[in-house]
Amino acid sequence: MNKILKDKLRQNKEAWKDLFHIITRELYNIFTDKGVLIIFFVACIVYPLVCGLIYNKEMMRDMPIAVVDLSNSSSSRKYLRLVDATPEVKIEYRCSSLEEAKQLQKKSKVHGIILIPNNFNEKLNKGEQASISVYNDLTSFFWYRNMALATSYTSQTMSAPQPFQTIQHVLYNPGGYPSFILPAVLILILQQTLLIGIGMLAGTASERNKLHTLIPRDSHYRGMLRIIFGRGLAFFITYIPITVYMLVIIPKLFNLPQLAPNVFSVLWFVTPYLLAVIFLGMSISVFFQNRENSIPFYLFMSLPFIFLSGMSWPREAMPKFWEMFSHIIPSTDAIQGYIRMMTMGADMKQVSLEHFTLWILAGVYFIIAFITYSWRIKRDVK
Repeated sequence: MNKILKDKLRQNKEAWKDLFHIITRELYNIFTDKGVLIIFFVACIVYPLVCGLIYNKEMMRDMPIAVVDLSNSSSSRKYLRLVDATPEVKIEYRCSSLEEAKQLQKKSKVHGIILIPNNFNEKLNKGEQASISVYNDLTSFFWYRNMALATSYTSQTMSAPQPFQTIQHVLYNPGGYPSFILPAVLILILQQTLLIGIGMLAGTASERNKLHTLIPRDSHYRGMLRIIFGRGLAFFITYIPITVYMLVIIPKLFNLPQLAPNVFSVLWFVTPYLLAVIFLGMSISVFFQNRENSIPFYLFMSLPFIFLSGMSWPREAMPKFWEMFSHIIPSTDAIQGYIRMMTMGADMKQVSLEHFTLWILAGVYFIIAFITYSWRIKRDVK
C-alpha cells in the first residue's frame, strides 16, 4: 500500500514537472519568435491607439453644406442662421441656383444642400405649413445623420409653440462613434491576434521538423491533457497583460464608457473568452503545415466574425440560423457581454448567460483540441 502511494506521488510529481516544462518551453517559443511577438504585442499596442486617435473627436461636426435661398426673406435668413448655429453643419456656400449647389456636391466640397423656395415667407405669414428641400450625400451615413439632425432641430425650433417641452435623455452610449465601435473592436483584436499567433507557432513547429510533427520529440511532452493544458496556459499567461491593456487601459485612455462594477469583474468575464479562443486556435492549428498559412486564413475569416458579432447589423435581425451559428464564435458573446458591462453598467449576474456560454465554448473547444491533436499525432507517427 505504501509503495502504491509512493508511486502515485512520484507520478503526480512527474506530471507537474512535465506540465511546468511544457509551459516554460512554450513561453520560450512565443518570446523568441519575432513574428509572433509583432502580432501579440506590437499589433495589440498600436492598433487600438490608431483606431482611438482616428475617431478621437467622437462626433463629426461642422459638416460643410450649401444653401440656395430663393425666398431671401427675414424668415429664411433666420432659418439659415439657426441651421448654421447647430454643431452638426456649417454653411460654406450660398448659391444662386440649385444647379450651382449640385456642382459643389459633385466635387465633394459640400455634403448637403438646403433649398428654400420663394414662397417660404409667404406661407409662414399665412400660417400655412412651409416646406424646404434637403439634398443629402448618402455616400456616408454620418453626413446624412448630421444633415437630418440640423434641419429637423431647426424646423422644430421655428414651428408653432408646443404644449409641452421634450427633453431627451441619452441612455448608455452618450458619446460618438468610438464609444460605439471601439469596445467591440478591442475584443475582436484579442481574438484575431491570438488565433494568428497560435497558427504561426504551430506552422513553425511543423516546418522545423522533417516529419512535420506538431509535438516536439521531448520526453516531457507526454500525456495529451498536459500538452494541451501546458500550451493553453502559456498563451493565457502571455495574454493577461495584453488583455489588461486592451480592455482596461485603452478605455481609460480614450474616455470610453467605463460603467463596469470593477476591473476584476471585467477580467473574470473575459477569462473563459481567452480560453475558448486559445483552444479554438489550437484545434485549427493542427492543419497548418507552415507559419504563413494562418495569416490569410484568419484575415479571410475576420469579415464573417465582424458580421456575425452584431457590430454591423443587429443579431436580433439576423435569420435564426445565422443568429444561432454566431454563438460558436467566442467573440460574439464576449462583445455582447463586454459592451453591456462597460456601457450599461451590467454586473456579472446580468451577463451570466454570455459568461456561461463562453465557459461552454472553452470546454467544447478543449475537447475538440484534444481530438485534433490526437489525430495529428497518429498521422505524424504513420
